[in-house]
Amino acid sequence: MGVPTTSFEGVFDFKLDAKFRVSVPSEWRPGRGEALPLRLLKWRTYQVPVLKALTNEAFAAMITSIDSSEETAGVKGQRKGVLYSRNTPVTINDQGKVLIPKKLAEEQGLQAGGAVHLYGRGTNFDIVSPRDHNALQTAEEALLEDLYESVDFS
Repeated sequence: MGVPTTSFEGVFDFKLDAKFRVSVPSEWRPGRGEALPLRLLKWRTYQVPVLKALTNEAFAAMITSIDSSEETAGVKGQRKGVLYSRNTPVTINDQGKVLIPKKLAEEQGLQAGGAVHLYGRGTNFDIVSPRDHNALQTAEEALLEDLYESVDFS
């Protein structure tokens, strides 16, 4: 498994503007005159509430994962139905901005003019409110300690 075509990497701190748009890092932006479609899902990363922004490739991988599970057809259909019904299509425009619907932003603790934290996850990224930022950092630090013990770079 290699690096995906579109790879979101790093952690960044930005602000939402008055219209609930957030700029993304320049290296995450599509080319000039292009846009990158995403799907926003209310999600949990390490049990912390986030808005997960998935590329179509990442969303398709979630659907494939459900399809290849050993669950019954009915359970698979329910799980896929939830993903399809609960995602919100958005776009990174050619200026590098993502418009987060106001209601969705406010449900996640995001405020116009307020801070927002972006965590790159490869084929997706997490949009995290200031309310949940410290909890996510703490969860990642614990995971990092395990990673230090399990990965050998020598």
